[in-house]
Amino acid sequence: MKAIKTIFILLVLLKLLNSCQETIDVDLPEQQERLVVDALMRIPDGNTSLVNAYLRLTLTADYFADDIPVVADAIVNLNSASNTYRMQYRGDGYYSIAVPRDELTQDLMRLTIFYNENTYRATAQFQTAIPFDSIIQGDGSLFAGDETEVIFNYTDEPGITNYYLFDLDKGQFLTSEDTFYKDQAFSFSYFYEDVKPNDTLEVDLIGITKPFFDYMSIVINQSGQASGNPFTAPPSEIRGNVINATDEANYPLGYFAIGQVYSGQIVIE
Repeated sequence: MKAIKTIFILLVLLKLLNSCQETIDVDLPEQQERLVVDALMRIPDGNTSLVNAYLRLTLTADYFADDIPVVADAIVNLNSASNTYRMQYRGDGYYSIAVPRDELTQDLMRLTIFYNENTYRATAQFQTAIPFDSIIQGDGSLFAGDETEVIFNYTDEPGITNYYLFDLDKGQFLTSEDTFYKDQAFSFSYFYEDVKPNDTLEVDLIGITKPFFDYMSIVINQSGQASGNPFTAPPSEIRGNVINATDEANYPLGYFAIGQVYSGQIVIE
C-alpha cells in the first residue's frame, strides 16, 4: 500500500513538472504605428556662430520587436523668426542642419515634419543651464553594496526658477527642479550598477522648461530606464508637444525642446 502511494505521488509530481514546461502564448493587442520625434536639441556653451541642430525620427514597434523602425523619407524644416532650414537626413533616423547660434538661442523655433501625407508641428524656446562645479566618485552604496557612487555638484542659476535634465550616461536620466535649493550650491549622489574601474562616464546637464520637466519625469518613471532611450514608446502613451496638424487622432509621440548643455566626465577608479 505504501509503494502504491509513493508511485501516485511521483506521478502527480511528473504531471506538475510537465505542466510547468508548457509554453504560454500571450496575445498582446496591436497598437497603431505612430511617429516618434526625439528632438531634444542640446546647444553647447561657446562662441561659435553656427550650432548643429539635430533630431531623430522613428516609428513605434511591437513590444517584442528586436529593431526600432527608422524614418528616412521625411521632410523636416526648422524655422526661426526669419529663416527656414531644411534638415538633411544623415542615416539611422537622424536629421541635422547647422543653424546660427543667435537664432536658436533667441527666437521661438518652429519644427515642421512632413511624413506619410501628414504634417507634424511643434515649437520650442531655448532654455539656459549651468555647468557642473565638480563630479567626484564617492564611497557610498545602496542595498546590493556593489554600486558605484558618483556625486554631482552644481550651483543653481540665480534669479529664476530652473528645471534641469541630467543625462547620466548608461541610458540613465534624472530631472530636477530648484524648489529646495534656489540660488544655492547643491549636490546629489547617483549610484551606478555594472561600471568597472577605468570606465568613463560622459554626463550632460541640460536646461529645460517646466512642461518638458513634467513630461520627462513621467517617461523616466514609466520606462524604468531599461531601454536607454526615453523617447521610445513607454508602457502607456505619453503625449508630448508635437501635434499632427493633418489628423489629430494619429498623434505622434516624443518632444521638441532646445536647451543649453554643459558636459562633464569622470573616470571610475
